[in-house]
Amino acid sequence: MSALDDLETEEVLPCIRLKAYHPYHEIKNVFQFLHFNKKMKHRADEALKVGRDSKMCDIQLHDLRVSRMQFAIEAFRYFNSSELSFEIKNLSQKGRLTVNNAELEYLNKVELPRKAIVRFAEFVFLVEKEDGESTDYFETVFELAALPPSLELICCSSLSPVPETGLAFPVAPNSAVELAEGEF
Repeated sequence: MSALDDLETEEVLPCIRLKAYHPYHEIKNVFQFLHFNKKMKHRADEALKVGRDSKMCDIQLHDLRVSRMQFAIEAFRYFNSSELSFEIKNLSQKGRLTVNNAELEYLNKVELPRKAIVRFAEFVFLVEKEDGESTDYFETVFELAALPPSLELICCSSLSPVPETGLAFPVAPNSAVELAEGEF
């Protein structure tokens, strides 16, 4: 009998990756309370609150334009499902919160899709959901984005293969023949 026989099977936790961007993060130090590239474990039966208030929020942002409680991410399960799903709720009475360009008013909530862009104040977060097996816990990981996530997605998606014509844009069939014959 080996030592592995007595160990419990390790569960893969669902994970929410948050790629954070603020245009003046270096000057204002708005992310000083975040631990980048480190997984943090959270109970699934408790809302994960993000905001300025260190007593009320699990994730604290250092910016006066952020509400004391800006938003919450809550786990839930659909009836007869073993997978955790997540929703995001606007907790700010004054601050605007958009999720994929849909504006949420105070206490409005929407289900988080697999990928979402969340905006408030001058912050932009690319939120990506990774599946896991646990229904008791989930993890979060914060990463720092060099560009706004919306631009990053555009830049990355433009890295498509270049066709044999050497042109990075589609060419109509007749145009390709003309280009091959040297007619401009």
